[in-house]
Amino acid sequence: MVRPSDQGVTEIAYLVPGRGLAAAELDRREGIANELTDASVTVVDADDGPLSIESEVEHEWCVRSLLGLLRETEDEYDAFVVGCFGDPGLAAAREFVDKPVVGPASATFHTAAQLSDRFSCLTIRSTPASKRRQILADGLGERLASVRVVEQGVLDVDHESEEIVRKMVREAEAAVEADGAESVVPGCMSLAFMQVHDRVAEELGVPFLDPVRISLGTAAMWAEQGLTQSRVTYPAFSAEREASLFE
Repeated sequence: MVRPSDQGVTEIAYLVPGRGLAAAELDRREGIANELTDASVTVVDADDGPLSIESEVEHEWCVRSLLGLLRETEDEYDAFVVGCFGDPGLAAAREFVDKPVVGPASATFHTAAQLSDRFSCLTIRSTPASKRRQILADGLGERLASVRVVEQGVLDVDHESEEIVRKMVREAEAAVEADGAESVVPGCMSLAFMQVHDRVAEELGVPFLDPVRISLGTAAMWAEQGLTQSRVTYPAFSAEREASLFE
């Protein structure tokens, strides 16, 4: 593999496998992403898939959209980030392309486990069970202090809302004080793109991690170091079988 550092700026695609975000919000997220990394980040959204991903049904439903985006853009970028904290289709995406694919949840949970012995995850109202399953699947169940719910829907997140910030602070404080968390992860990319991590961490006194920064940083690091997923763990999907999928 030719490393991006040998060619110029690392190009990362942040893939949104749904259609519920307005153009202005997609542009806002792209601006934030490019402020957080030296790589060049492009937000690419699907024109199909669910409006938001707040259930296992929507989680599974959006994977075809994600794979379609990957196939459309794989030659244009050096690495990819799945634009949903549920990491939908992560294993499939890694089989599908030869370039690094990063799931923000997996990257952030593993970072939390390096920064602390026990971490908690904040999630939106409909997904606490799925977050626990995610963390167990990542092999970090013993490190999980709790999953706490911020009563908010994805499409209702107002990024200027002080009320939502207070909800996050309240649940994060409970995670630290009552559950024994030593770091906290906001488990929704809409919450993460509020970009209030420093404020919340200052109030908590423990790390409040930023999945946006961590996932983009991980993707850039892997690409720049010439790393990609193991073909033993994620066998390459055959072109012959793929032809039948996109007929």
